[in-house]
Amino acid sequence: MKFADLHIHTQASDGWLTPEMAVEEANRAGLATISIADHDSVNGIEVAIWAGKKYGVEVIPGVELSSEFEGRELHILGYFIDWHDKQLQDKLFTIQEARIDRAKRILEKLRGLNINISYNVIIVISGGTVGRPHIAQVLLDRGYVRTVQEAFEKYLGIDRPAYVEKYPLSPAEAIRMIQRVGGISALAHPVFARTDEVLPELVDQGLQAIEAYHSRHDAAATRHFEELAKKYDLLIVGGSDAHGMEVPVGAVRIPYEFVEKLKEEQATPRRKLNNPHLNPWVRRGRMIVSQDFNNRLPARTFGSLEGRYDNHRIV
Repeated sequence: MKFADLHIHTQASDGWLTPEMAVEEANRAGLATISIADHDSVNGIEVAIWAGKKYGVEVIPGVELSSEFEGRELHILGYFIDWHDKQLQDKLFTIQEARIDRAKRILEKLRGLNINISYNVIIVISGGTVGRPHIAQVLLDRGYVRTVQEAFEKYLGIDRPAYVEKYPLSPAEAIRMIQRVGGISALAHPVFARTDEVLPELVDQGLQAIEAYHSRHDAAATRHFEELAKKYDLLIVGGSDAHGMEVPVGAVRIPYEFVEKLKEEQATPRRKLNNPHLNPWVRRGRMIVSQDFNNRLPARTFGSLEGRYDNHRIV
């Protein structure tokens, strides 16, 4: 049986693994398929696809867009996107510039708390793309916190003293961005999103899937999101949300049948989309062939709801 991890970050955003390293880890984990879904960036996809050919791992081009709805962060995943699209790349560049400004403002707030961290230090450890996990790691390294999670809970999370809002993007805009380039939109880690309240509106805006399986979802949460998916006729996706620190690639894996359903939806959408068209990624016949591997890493395998649960945090 083949498995997939559809939520992996790399150094193209705020992860610690290079795209090739992420694919190599997927190979070791026995995964047939992964999606590189970096925050507001598609810069890691090309190398990951090349590495996928090298290691025999199917790589789905993806992205994770950060949006805000009624004062709450909502992350929207996009799968099978045409990452070459210039309009998409231009928009993401604008968001990435805002990410740099955000990091500098976070460091200013930390200085107001007598925590002095140089922006150059963040750049060095991040490899050039900054995010809150990199700042959290420095806080950990310098003894201000005991874990990365504590850095978010104490300083960097929403309503914490060093929190700075992200680039203003609505969920509807994020969904349109994804669908305009032929992608499938999915609500990421819904346990953090007040999902029961916001899901009806997101569905009206064109949302197509929900990440029912995630490293911060316990069995009860997973069942609840499966029920919501059935209620609103949404596809189900899942992944580790691995950034290369606490949660490894393959910590959460889903049966390959979920990937097959995504492909069916991508080719023939079941509901009217904001900007429907067949993704040229599939139309050009360039999809990478998957293959089976032996399972080498302990992981939570969904479908059976057996295994371990991983501590994680949202970036």
